[in-house]
Amino acid sequence: MPDLFVSNGARAGTVFFLEHDPTIVGRAETCDAAIPDSWISSRHCRFERRGAEWWIVDLGSRNGTYLDGRRISEAPVRDGSRVCLGQTEAVIRNAAQEGRARGGVPRNATAVRFLADVAREIGGKAATAAAGSARRQVAVLNAIGRALVEASSLEDSLSHLLRAVASEARAERSTLLLMDETGAMVPRAHEPPGAPPRLSTTIVSAAVRARAGLLVLDAQQDERFATSQSVVFAGIRSCACVPIWAENRILGALVLDRAVVEPFTADDLELVTVAAYQAALAIERARNLERARAADLQRSKLLRHFSPAVAEAILAHEGQEDDPLGSSVREEVTVLFSDIRGFTELTERLPVPELTELLRAYFREMTRAVFAERGTLDKFIGDGLMAIFGAPVPDPEGADHAVRCACRMLERLADLNTRLSPDRRLAIRIGVNTGRVAAGTFGSPERMEYTVLGDTVNVASRLESIAEPGTVYVGPTTFERTRGSFGYCALGARALRGRASPVEVYRLEWSPDAAR
Repeated sequence: MPDLFVSNGARAGTVFFLEHDPTIVGRAETCDAAIPDSWISSRHCRFERRGAEWWIVDLGSRNGTYLDGRRISEAPVRDGSRVCLGQTEAVIRNAAQEGRARGGVPRNATAVRFLADVAREIGGKAATAAAGSARRQVAVLNAIGRALVEASSLEDSLSHLLRAVASEARAERSTLLLMDETGAMVPRAHEPPGAPPRLSTTIVSAAVRARAGLLVLDAQQDERFATSQSVVFAGIRSCACVPIWAENRILGALVLDRAVVEPFTADDLELVTVAAYQAALAIERARNLERARAADLQRSKLLRHFSPAVAEAILAHEGQEDDPLGSSVREEVTVLFSDIRGFTELTERLPVPELTELLRAYFREMTRAVFAERGTLDKFIGDGLMAIFGAPVPDPEGADHAVRCACRMLERLADLNTRLSPDRRLAIRIGVNTGRVAAGTFGSPERMEYTVLGDTVNVASRLESIAEPGTVYVGPTTFERTRGSFGYCALGARALRGRASPVEVYRLEWSPDAAR
């Protein structure tokens, strides 16, 4: 069986085996030998057997088919015939001649298996491998499947996968590389474990650029690679390098090598190429699971402080420039402070376990009230609580949500008190203020927390400190934003500790219905 060795032009260095009778050559991907040369017609020519000879037949191509320098409509070919199609030159090599290697691959040449071809065959179930080759592929795929079931992590999966492929392909040494964020190929597993990998960046780069599996019978003699320092220094001889790809993305590469005494065959290249396709699916699955676990961990961390709706909004912005948790100045954020009146007395007369259980029940109810109004639970301060509305996710109705949250807190506390004995009942006071803040993740490198800072926060804290038990005091901006939704009693200007100028204070006219 002859083959067509592309010596110049598109896909130079490629060997197409003329295993079909006829074999169609053209630019279209559906051709048996597809060559992406714009000067070649979609179906340019065909090779066919006539008795003991092989002929080349032009299929009405636009730019003609040339054999040994002359344009032909059809003609017999011989070993060494030069074929010119468009701007691509190729040589006919006869498989029956001396100098052939095992497996139908010409010596001192590179066989290529294009990834797109394998994907079409696997997806369309059109594999036409011989029974022996098919059995090897099934065996290695079964070995990969068993290995991946046993693996507990991506690293473990890669080691198991490479061991299965290397064993079936009888490689002396093998390496699995994955592409990192910079586009560099990084070794992630190698066989045998105690032997350093033999790698040629030239061969790996050629395979990745061509998006094809390369089989080099003797890299020391192959004109494409013999001058590469990495080939010479590593002593690479017979080598199979196949990109690991998924959905038109290169994820990495499988690299296997042997001594030239027993070089890899075309069947070995097919085996490793199919294995690489399956490897990509396994790697993508492992990475998706890792990303899902990381997202679940991040979501669980966020849910400690943010309502589910706010947490989902933060996760949706991950990786974007407008990071909700990034430091920024927010022009209008509403801050709520609350604490328990008379808590010091409770700590003096209640046993620690009872006090702990009481606080746990109290904070559970208050947290539910905050999250019900899309608030962010900033922190617990002893018996106090600070919540934010309108950050990290902007909310034009943040002030309304904050005041409604205050109503919910009073309502939930009233319900909780009905379940407590009279000597354990609680009373809280709440301050709410709206204004400009500095928002972001602050703290030391060891502990970073999202919070807001500024005069708006201080005023909210001072309003809470002067409020009567069971009441909600709000600042002037909160009052202006919510006066259409809630009733208030103006208390006039009040001096607040730490402030040079007084602040207009309003008391919420709260009733159980206000929280609904």
